[in-house]
Amino acid sequence: MDFRIFEFINQFAGKSGILDGLMVGLAKYGVLLMAIPLLLIWFRSNEEGKKAALLSLLSMAVALLINQLIGHLYFRDRPFVFHDVNLLLDKSTDPSFPSDHTTFVFGIAWLLLFKNRRIGALAIGLAALVGFSRVFVGTHYPADVLGGALVGLGSAMLVWKARNALNPITSFIVSLAKRLKLA
Repeated sequence: MDFRIFEFINQFAGKSGILDGLMVGLAKYGVLLMAIPLLLIWFRSNEEGKKAALLSLLSMAVALLINQLIGHLYFRDRPFVFHDVNLLLDKSTDPSFPSDHTTFVFGIAWLLLFKNRRIGALAIGLAALVGFSRVFVGTHYPADVLGGALVGLGSAMLVWKARNALNPITSFIVSLAKRLKLA
């Protein structure tokens, strides 16, 4: 079923220069889109919102560490290894499961959703687009993207639960940013 969904999505790759360009851009640089909700919450929120922005970056880092562990324990080949796919990016030798790009963006997005529904919903939407693009361009199966979203959720939940213990660190960084006129 995973491959069938992959095939359905990937069949549209290579058919439209505009769509291909958009999807390649999202697949390669979509992680940069997460700066939008992060900056929104940093500059439009109170101190608690700023702390949430910092926690979301920690969530992303924890999520990527979890991905590294999963990649060492379980290696899944990319779709192009065993299938004829419409590949729009260079071949990668990294494990396919879970998708690092998707994990990165969902690690941030889920935590922002816990703090601010509107900005978090924007972040989740952007993260979903990044995940979809990774399937569209032929570098990941849908399960890789789903796995990345779940790892991001797990790391966001861990960091969110630890937010009180992390409060001295986030408070220090926010006050430092204020003194430096960065907040």
